[in-house]
Amino acid sequence: MISNSPYILVLDCDMYCNDPTSARQAMCFHLDPKISPSLGFVQFPQKFHNISKTDVYDSQLRYVFKVLWQGMDGLQGPVVSGTGFYIKREALYANPIKDVDVMELKQYFGPSNEFIKSFGRHYKPKDHQHSSSVILMKETQFLASCAYENETKWGEEASPGHISLAFTNCIWVGFLYLSVVEDYFTGLVNLHCKGWKSVYCDPVRPAFLGAGTTNLNDVLVQSTRWSSGLVEVALSRFCPLIYGPKKMSALQTLCYGELAFFPFYFLPLWCFATIPQLCLLNDIAVYPEVVTQEIH
Repeated sequence: MISNSPYILVLDCDMYCNDPTSARQAMCFHLDPKISPSLGFVQFPQKFHNISKTDVYDSQLRYVFKVLWQGMDGLQGPVVSGTGFYIKREALYANPIKDVDVMELKQYFGPSNEFIKSFGRHYKPKDHQHSSSVILMKETQFLASCAYENETKWGEEASPGHISLAFTNCIWVGFLYLSVVEDYFTGLVNLHCKGWKSVYCDPVRPAFLGAGTTNLNDVLVQSTRWSSGLVEVALSRFCPLIYGPKKMSALQTLCYGELAFFPFYFLPLWCFATIPQLCLLNDIAVYPEVVTQEIH
């Protein structure tokens, strides 16, 4: 609405830009003629300004941003991390082809005429006139309202009977709502499984900073939300090990699968945390006794 830029910056409300050159860094990838046609988004790591020196709860998520995302960058790219990334508008919601019925577009994207107009590559908001600015502001507020997406295809899958030639390769619109971890789910179904790739950019100066979890209660609440969402995807028809093999490389599929089933690591961890103590209390050897024969 405010701009027809082909790229969109996604940030959480508790994060801010720490390096204004991050846009230029992202555009170095997005405008690279070798990778640009298939590049969906450029992901920056999440970094925080309120982390203690000890960071006993690993609020920095070093395992994710220093290990997993670095490795996935050599495949089809890292998973959408929910914040701190520049995404191509076409990857978020596919551009309709020309000469498409307006009513059909409204079924997908909602009743905003100005938003439908913004699909045009030469669209420019008429903000030089006061009356146009007022209309644009009202239209923007209308788009931001909670009820705008009702009875549209935002965040949902279009039923097979309603898929038309209006879209070249898209039956999903925007971020997907079918899971609590909408970022992971969107990256899986709406981006990587549709052929889009991503790039991981981790500059020395943090591009964005936010507020991380600093106490056990917040860590448990956050981890519970993430774990429940990942298990929700793992046990659905969109399980990466079932849904992904025909749409992604084998290694990329395994990476998504490892994340989806990561919460089930609690089983061996629970065993390691309880069995040795129980054996100690009951005077039971954890490991079989080793019998050594003396050499005479």
